[in-house]
Amino acid sequence: MQSIITHTAFRFVAVAVVLTMAFAASSQSAHAQTYYNYSSFDSQHLAPTQETIAYLQQIVALLLAQLQAQGGGYQYHGNSDVDVETGLLRTSSDEVTFFGEVDLNRASYARVWFEYGEDEDFDERTRTQRVNYDDRFDADVDKDEFEEDEWYDYRAVAEDPDGRRAYGGIRSFMLRDNDSHRSNDDDPEVTTEDADEVDDDRAELNGEVDMNDFNNGLVFFVYGEDEDQVEDVEDDYDSYYDIDEDGDDLQKVRVDSDLDGRDDYSYDVTNLDEDTEYFFQICVEYEDEDDDEVLECGGVEEFETDDDNNNSNDDEPDVTTERAENIGDDNAELNGEVDMNDYNNGLVFFVYGEDEDQVEDIEDDYDTYDEVDEDGDDLQKVAVDYDLDHSASYARRVTGLDDNTDYYFQICVEYEDDDDDDVIECGGVEDFETDD
Repeated sequence: MQSIITHTAFRFVAVAVVLTMAFAASSQSAHAQTYYNYSSFDSQHLAPTQETIAYLQQIVALLLAQLQAQGGGYQYHGNSDVDVETGLLRTSSDEVTFFGEVDLNRASYARVWFEYGEDEDFDERTRTQRVNYDDRFDADVDKDEFEEDEWYDYRAVAEDPDGRRAYGGIRSFMLRDNDSHRSNDDDPEVTTEDADEVDDDRAELNGEVDMNDFNNGLVFFVYGEDEDQVEDVEDDYDSYYDIDEDGDDLQKVRVDSDLDGRDDYSYDVTNLDEDTEYFFQICVEYEDEDDDEVLECGGVEEFETDDDNNNSNDDEPDVTTERAENIGDDNAELNGEVDMNDYNNGLVFFVYGEDEDQVEDIEDDYDTYDEVDEDGDDLQKVAVDYDLDHSASYARRVTGLDDNTDYYFQICVEYEDDDDDDVIECGGVEDFETDD
């Protein structure tokens, strides 16, 4: 049997060792600079032995190196189109499982794997996987690959279609022998996370469980409209099977029957009532040190389902024209922001010119960007994004302007409404005057 040791547990040890080193160094310095009558006291009590100091220095060096490596967030992506995050790991009786998460951004796919080795020498790697959408991924490595009581580093790697790589943060671990290092007194850590993808009749519940020194966890969610029943599950019941469901007020759903390490969980619940407040939490059932069944829960979170009308894409884009900046005698920087809300595929553009009426009437006179008729100095158009699905801010420098002249501009977006008709939404007219 083996267990995994990470660096968090060593934080206070590191501080204690550093303080011990400081005391040792100051004691030695005083010894070197002051003349003492050695017959009056025992020099053994003045400072630690050279062997002790050397030993402490080795420990401090190791701890500092490992604490610097601790992390796992987005570390480096260079020119790659993708981002990758190194997650925690899980151990079983015969395998170590690395976890990671990739964000493709605008890339069509990514190839992902893990690199690992000693002293940040990443000379080993797992098999390569192809990921076609934003997702978590994992890879198993046989425990025989690792020696006990040795530190190993690992990181997630993602490669975009052009071969450019992104690297997740470096994490480290050590395998230890449970027979001599484990006492089964570290309870599972359970965390309920925010609900995602909330709709009028469904939602995605999320949570995380780390079994720490225990095994064979049965992981489940409880949810419903009665906050008290959801909250009291840990106090009222000892096992998953004891929990009495109560219609809309309390439901349960199992997501793992045998958790031995750490894992993240998501579960889509359906058939919810629209425009209704729901409460939920993630829990784990396990046997404690007395072999009694107990429940540990992660705390209650809540969400409210949408009104059914929200399913018809009636939240129109928010468009805001912002003031011009960096104005010269023949150029200026136009600024604006667009949030597509419930719509997709927005074509974002600026209109500008010396004729305020033409600039202002774009939203009323046209339905698409292509229909907008430019009119010399009075009206010009410039596209800045052809496929906006979320929110973004834009800045566009326009040139060839007349000096000492008033100009008007606004940012707009073309999109398809609920009836699949092309429409334009604009952010309001701003003005500026070019320099003389």
